[in-house]
Amino acid sequence: MNTLDWLVPTLAFLAPMPPMRPEPPKPLRGNAWAAGMVIGSVCLMMVLPMFTIWSFWGPHDSFQVRCAASGGRVLQDPAIGVAPYRCDRSGAASPR
Repeated sequence: MNTLDWLVPTLAFLAPMPPMRPEPPKPLRGNAWAAGMVIGSVCLMMVLPMFTIWSFWGPHDSFQVRCAASGGRVLQDPAIGVAPYRCDRSGAASPR
C-alpha cells in the first residue's frame, strides 16, 4: 500500500464530526403517561417497605449486643407473640 491509502482514512478519522442537533423527545401519546404513572407507583410501593423492614434490624442488633454484654440472650416473649423480644438473663432457660 502506498502512503495515500493510509493517510486518507487517518485524516478522516481525526476530523471533527459534523454538528448534529438532537431531536427533542416526543410527548407521550394517548394514555401512555398513565401507564408510566401506574408502573412507577407500583415499583415505588414495592421498594418503600424494604426500607421499613431494614430499619427494624438496627435497634434489634443493639438490643442483642446489650443483652449479650449483660450475660443474657434474646428470646421472643411467648405471652405477647412474635414481635417483642426480651433479654433472658437466667441460666436455667432451655436453649432453642
